[in-house]
Amino acid sequence: MFVKRFLVLALVALTLFVAYAKTPKDTLVIAANTEIFITLDPAVCYETFAAAVVTAAYSGLTKIEPVNGVLTPVPELAERWEVSPDGTVWKFYLRKGLKFSNGDPLTAEDVVFSFRRVLKIRKSPAWLFEELGLTAENMEETIYAEDDHTVVLKTKPLAANIVLSIIAPPWGGIVNKKLVLANEVNGDLGEAYLTDKSIGAGAGPYVVTEWKRREMITMEANPNYWRGQPPLKKIIIRDVPEETTQFLLVQRGDVDVAWNITTEQAAQLRDSKPSNIRLVTTPEQSNEYIAMNVGWGPFKDERVRLAIKYAIDYDAIINSVMRGFAVLNQNFMPIGYFGYIELNPFKRDVEKAKQLLAEAGYPNGFEVELITSTTEIRRNEAVIVQANLAEIGIKANISLMPSGEMYKKYRQQGHQMIIAGWGIDYPDPDALAKPFANYRVKQLAWRNMWYDDYAADLAEKAGIEQDPEKRAQLYKELQEYWIYKSPFVMLYQPVGFWAVSNDVVGFEEACEGYTLVFDFTKIRKK
Repeated sequence: MFVKRFLVLALVALTLFVAYAKTPKDTLVIAANTEIFITLDPAVCYETFAAAVVTAAYSGLTKIEPVNGVLTPVPELAERWEVSPDGTVWKFYLRKGLKFSNGDPLTAEDVVFSFRRVLKIRKSPAWLFEELGLTAENMEETIYAEDDHTVVLKTKPLAANIVLSIIAPPWGGIVNKKLVLANEVNGDLGEAYLTDKSIGAGAGPYVVTEWKRREMITMEANPNYWRGQPPLKKIIIRDVPEETTQFLLVQRGDVDVAWNITTEQAAQLRDSKPSNIRLVTTPEQSNEYIAMNVGWGPFKDERVRLAIKYAIDYDAIINSVMRGFAVLNQNFMPIGYFGYIELNPFKRDVEKAKQLLAEAGYPNGFEVELITSTTEIRRNEAVIVQANLAEIGIKANISLMPSGEMYKKYRQQGHQMIIAGWGIDYPDPDALAKPFANYRVKQLAWRNMWYDDYAADLAEKAGIEQDPEKRAQLYKELQEYWIYKSPFVMLYQPVGFWAVSNDVVGFEEACEGYTLVFDFTKIRKK
């Protein structure tokens, strides 16, 4: 019995550690948890890592690129564009000779079909197109082809960067109209067909040739990509749900990248610096914050809100909870965005916080409910915040709840104080200014009952300003006002991390801008 059990365990170990051969020079092998992947259809996909795969398979009129550290929409399938002075009529001129991966010509009609398809299917990405004023009801008049190489969009008056960012992949990825309609089932516009493959359907640098769920995703270089073949001929994403297994595989050289390592593993790699693999990091396009409901008791007083901003030990949260994998950023904008100014005025100052509370009429503090989700990070953050507030006399009662329950309460303005996070949908300050400063859009400012017309007006004006210099000035004024007046305590901007083989070159450039963009074409192997 013992011998049989030993043989079984040995077989499991052998499968774990030698199932993968040494990776070829022209192939990138990634170990990742792909269980959260739902679809690879650009009109439907809304998951971060899956979106990176979609962006590799489907090119758009524009592409998001880091330019001097700022995520910027640049020409891709469109070689140039024109826009009316009021920012409402756009003409995009396609490059000549564009082809899908199967050799079919890519024309303006494919672009029109792709954009209208997003609106017709009306899954998660559709709201972004609707933000531009494009809807299923008006799409015949607002999205059309002037000729084979010219696409016209008629949008709401918006700053150019907003439009150009939203129409980039993943959801702005252009699909092959002829192929998609040939594979339509019961009027689904090819949604079932595009769920797990992109053969012939896209014009990106790679083609998704196979997706075996819970096993692997295979991408191969597109022979018809307009920029030419990318450095890697093949990318294989192996489904490895366990972070520990991913980490072991990259250490052994069986994979090139471990995508989902833990904070502890990242810290170990950072500190030990082994010879065969390295830790790659980049600031993520999201933020973590505390919010106070201005409609509730003490938080109506701006001095109380300021007191809490001075009470928090930001360094403790970054270093002990996040193990250093976060950046202090007390702004609502991610570092490096257009119009971003560095503002980190708040450092832990218990005496100043107590003084502000006393001036507001709360010398002995008060009691408050602090809600957050049940994740380990949020629990640990809440404990530190609770201790910080206790030092200035505020008793914070922590209520942990499932994310769905927490956000339901938050959306109904039913909280007093919350620890939450915000992910960014497109790389423009408008994607942050509206939720955090403009209560009229009924997002974060509204949830916290911060009905500030000055902040809302600045956010609205900046969102439609066509002159970049004037727009940057509006955002400067908004940031300088918001950081002191708003009910938000920005804790940090998270840092993403991967364990990467030293045989892989260019991963640092490829991941810049993650969680919004990831560019596989920048990666090669020694």
